[in-house]
Amino acid sequence: MPPLSMIPSHRWPAQSICNKIESVPAGEICATVWPTRSLHTRERWFDELYLWTDGFEATPIQWSRIQLLGLHRGLGMLAREECDQVGVTLSFGTVQKYDERIDAALRAHALVVHRLAVILRGSVEMVRSSYRIRAFVEYLRAQQIPVGLRVTSPRLAMELSAFALVQPDFAKILAPTSSLGEPWDNLALEARVAGVSEQWLIVAGLRTQEQVERATQAGIGFGQGNAIRPAQRPFSALASADNSGAAREVRELVGARPVSASI
Repeated sequence: MPPLSMIPSHRWPAQSICNKIESVPAGEICATVWPTRSLHTRERWFDELYLWTDGFEATPIQWSRIQLLGLHRGLGMLAREECDQVGVTLSFGTVQKYDERIDAALRAHALVVHRLAVILRGSVEMVRSSYRIRAFVEYLRAQQIPVGLRVTSPRLAMELSAFALVQPDFAKILAPTSSLGEPWDNLALEARVAGVSEQWLIVAGLRTQEQVERATQAGIGFGQGNAIRPAQRPFSALASADNSGAAREVRELVGARPVSASI
């Protein structure tokens, strides 16, 4: 992946996700779109709305607000027909704290939610209610929303407990840096052990044609990265110029509180 500062992005001031009693960091929230493409056909799957921070380190609660903002913006992209399918990331913590707010956003965009993909991520050890996560996954599937799992560990096999919890339709992991075939074959094998066909595995950060060839030879289905398709700046010019709507949106998110402190 190229340096984040060089990726085309849409940016908001960090104060957008801070409430009145929080100190305001001097930084920005950034968003870009990574196209997800098949490694074997010309199929283009979802465009992933990828968010990060620049100039500050967000707290867990601020990250939840950022993810909620990403969900709202992703659904807006679908409503405005800016893309065919959008993928957004939600952590287990965000789901546990704000499941009702997520539900409200999905209901408000009922005509396009079937074109959304949700990528879950997080530590199973931090999950307070496995039932809540499983119920959320089943709720998404009832809306015809595919559910993925973002693997953040160096090896997919290190997150088997998360696979058991989510039972995802697909998984995403950073591409191995090795030019040897063995790490790629092991990745495909570990995916099958975890219950996901390598055909439904997304490898991100593909920078070279050699990596693409290794992934293809291992039977991996999808890829992201400059070797596949460069990142794109999200949102139309009209949406970007709608400052009043964006401000109202983030004010609502900042004013949100966890559904239940006991979750």
